[in-house]
Amino acid sequence: MTTTLDLSVDNTGFLLDRLGQDCAPLQYIRELTQNAIEAVRRTGRVDGLIVWDRDPAYLENGIEKLTITDNGDGMTGPEMVQHINCLSSSGSAQSLAGNYGVGAKIAAATRNHAGLIYLSWKRGEGNMIHLWRDPATGKYGLKRFASDDGTYPAFISLADDTKPEVIGESGTRVVLLGDSEEANTWRAPAGHRTRDRWILKYLNMRYFSIPEGITIRARDVGEGAAKVPGFRTVTGQGPFLQSKAVASGRVPLEGAVAHWWILPERDQLDEAACAAGVVTCGGARN
Repeated sequence: MTTTLDLSVDNTGFLLDRLGQDCAPLQYIRELTQNAIEAVRRTGRVDGLIVWDRDPAYLENGIEKLTITDNGDGMTGPEMVQHINCLSSSGSAQSLAGNYGVGAKIAAATRNHAGLIYLSWKRGEGNMIHLWRDPATGKYGLKRFASDDGTYPAFISLADDTKPEVIGESGTRVVLLGDSEEANTWRAPAGHRTRDRWILKYLNMRYFSIPEGITIRARDVGEGAAKVPGFRTVTGQGPFLQSKAVASGRVPLEGAVAHWWILPERDQLDEAACAAGVVTCGGARN
């Protein structure tokens, strides 16, 4: 018999909400991106693609929902139930699910009470789950689907014509619903200075470099109906610093190496740097 009575959690909904308060407002962008990177790297492919865009299904109804799609290893229905509906996996399950454990749930689910919809394909078969915060109980979990046979499964299969172009045989799309079905999660959160390229700039500031074999694209939000938003590639801070620095170097430290760069004055940075989102330039649009 074990000598320890295992620690338990009495109210996981309260725990997630409390931990979510300690996350930076846009931390969920990083967590979901890292999930996608890990999913691609598990495949060993050299043409990995991760795309931040609007969800076309909601857009047909005039609602703009933010979505991230990758061509990683994907998950089966039972795997999504196991990994997404568990606050933290352990052992082999954790190594399989990667950051689908704690990070995304705390940072993303607590800011999307209406839910995160996961559409995932593995070996050509697609399934969907809906992680949400039940408004009646305040508990987080999978919203069950009503089926014609009177059962309420935790996941449902998807038709082939619902598969995003980014996904081949395997991959995953996550749709962020916000706090209501009508919420616009595509636009930059209130108070965020960068409007057109808020996702691009955030990721460029959070990543120094992007792993080899992986391309991350983020669509410009676009201001006004006349502007057609296009895609831009996330590069991370490294390439920008290397190309724009007027001086740079390294300082050996005990057990580490410190790298430094000196950049020109802000008004000397070209439009390309502003467009890439690696710096904040003058004007309302950035």
